[in-house]
Amino acid sequence: MRERFTKKHWISALIIAVLVTIVLSVSIVSAIAKNVGTKPQSVRDSALATPDAMGDKMLNERIYTTTHNRSRWLFDLMNRSGKAKLSDSSDPQKIFEAAAGCGILSGYTEDDMYQPLTRLFVAQTTVKALGYKQRSAGWIADVNAMQSAMSTMAYYGYFLPDVNAMVHPDREITAEEYEDLLVQLDRYAQLKGKTILTFGDSIMHGSGNNDEGIGDMIAEKYGMTAVDYSVPGAAMGDRYGRGQIISQIPLAVRDKVKPDIILINGGTNDMYSVPIGEFTEGYDMTNTSTESFTGGFEKTMWYIQRYWSSVPAVFIRAHNMDIGADENEKLYGERELAVANKWGATWVDLYENTDMNTEDSYTCGRYTYIEPALGNIPDSVHPNALGYAKFYLPPISQEIMKQLVKE
Repeated sequence: MRERFTKKHWISALIIAVLVTIVLSVSIVSAIAKNVGTKPQSVRDSALATPDAMGDKMLNERIYTTTHNRSRWLFDLMNRSGKAKLSDSSDPQKIFEAAAGCGILSGYTEDDMYQPLTRLFVAQTTVKALGYKQRSAGWIADVNAMQSAMSTMAYYGYFLPDVNAMVHPDREITAEEYEDLLVQLDRYAQLKGKTILTFGDSIMHGSGNNDEGIGDMIAEKYGMTAVDYSVPGAAMGDRYGRGQIISQIPLAVRDKVKPDIILINGGTNDMYSVPIGEFTEGYDMTNTSTESFTGGFEKTMWYIQRYWSSVPAVFIRAHNMDIGADENEKLYGERELAVANKWGATWVDLYENTDMNTEDSYTCGRYTYIEPALGNIPDSVHPNALGYAKFYLPPISQEIMKQLVKE
C-alpha cells in the first residue's frame, strides 16, 4: 500500500533544501574570497598543474603558439643578442616598444602583440637583431619578395626547406623549435667576437657557394670573424703544382692572425693524384717528405702546432661523395682521422655521421653545386648553401662550442 506524502514530509523536505542551499552558498563565498586579488590561472599554470604527462606536453606545445608569445620571443631575442637588457617579460607593451626602439621592429600595432608567433615573425626579427645580410638558399616555393628573411634564415640553417622546397612562413613555432632557437641565440652570445682561422681546399673555401665556405658561414651566423686561406684544388701532398695546404700556413703567420679556433680540411684532391704514404715515427717532421698525403698532412699539423700551440684545431672529414671507388674514399678518410688523432686535433666526421651521401641522386641534386661546365648537373663534391646549412654547420658549430665554451 502506497504511503501518502503528509504535511510532516513536506516540512522535512523544506528543511533539507534550506540546509543544502546554506552549504553551497558558504562554499561559493569561500572560493570567491580565496581568489580576490589574484590573477586567473594562466595557460602555463594550467600546464604545470596537469598530472597527465601527455596533457602537459600538449599544453606546453600551446605555450609557444598562444597569442601572447610574440612578446616573449622578443624578450628572449633582445636579451640574448645583446640588443637590450629587459627584466620584465610580462609587459608586452614595453617589450614591443623596446624592440621598435632598437630597430628589431619597424613598427607595430596593439593587435600585433597578440598574433601567433610564426616562423616569418621569428625570421624577420632575428635577421634584424643579429644583423644578417640578405641571403638566398636556392629556390624556395612558398616565399615571396616580401619574405626574404625566410631565405636568409634558411641560408644560416634555420627553417630549412622540406622535400617540396617549402619553408612554411605562416607555420607557428613549436616548443621544440623555440628551444632550438634559444640554443642558437645562446651560441651567438658565447661565440660573438671570436676568430676562426681556416685552411683547406674548395670545400672549406665554398666553391659551390659563391666562395662563401664553412668558416664564413659559421662566423656570419654567430657574430664571429673568419680569416680564410683555403684554396680550391689544394691537397695535403704534392699535387704537381696545384697547391698544397701546408703553403697556406705561412700566409696566416705573416698576417699575424690570432685565432680562437682553427678549422682544417683536405684529402679530396689527394685521393686520385697523391699516394697515401706512411706515418713518420714520432713528432719531429723536419725531414718528413710532403710528396705523400700522410706526410703532407702530418707536416701541416706540425706547423699549426708550432705557431698556434694553444689554439684548438678541428679537422673536417668531407661528406660521402659520388667520385671514384668507395674503398679509396674510405682509405683516405680513415687516414685523415688517424693523423688528426695523432696530432691532438678533434674532428667532425661528415662521411660517417651525416646523411649527405651524394651517391643518392636526390641528395646530390638538392645539396651540391650545379656545374654549368658539366651540362648543369650537380657535381656531387661541392656543397651548395643548403648542403652547408643542413649537414656541415650544425656538427661543426657544435664542436666549436665544445672547444671554446668549456662547461
